[in-house]
Amino acid sequence: MDTDTSIKAKLVFDDRSHLGAFRLHMWHRYRNWLMIRTFLSAAVMLAGAILIISEGLTPFSVLMLMVGTFALLRPLIWKVMHARNLRQLPGYGQTAYYTFTPDGLAIHGADGDANMKWSGLFETVSTKQGLLLYHGKKSYSWVPLEAFDSADDMKQVAEWANASQD
Repeated sequence: MDTDTSIKAKLVFDDRSHLGAFRLHMWHRYRNWLMIRTFLSAAVMLAGAILIISEGLTPFSVLMLMVGTFALLRPLIWKVMHARNLRQLPGYGQTAYYTFTPDGLAIHGADGDANMKWSGLFETVSTKQGLLLYHGKKSYSWVPLEAFDSADDMKQVAEWANASQD
């Protein structure tokens, strides 16, 4: 890797640094489905409420309210499950050091080191909160904005990644 031009980032791999990334990942990957599900969930709950008002308490109206509520709460359930899975990973709580160059990135941590060229990434998504570095369609690494020295550093890393993936 070219070390003449490099940008460094440091982060602790924990809930605080990674839970927001799950929401961003879900929105990036499943935006249309999430919007449709939210609309349908609210519609089912509204229909259940209308049935209760017009016909009284029936098994079908209660079922509609329960299904609509569960569908609306599903993102919260996913978040809780993701946080639990995150805490079970071997590197949880450890500090990771990233070095980004125009050629790729290097990751250094207590469990080992890794190097990757930008072309080895499936996709890079830049958000206001940080970078999602996709290794596959559903597998990603998260580097929050706070890990960089400045927002300009993060923008430069995104440019390097996207230039190599085009």
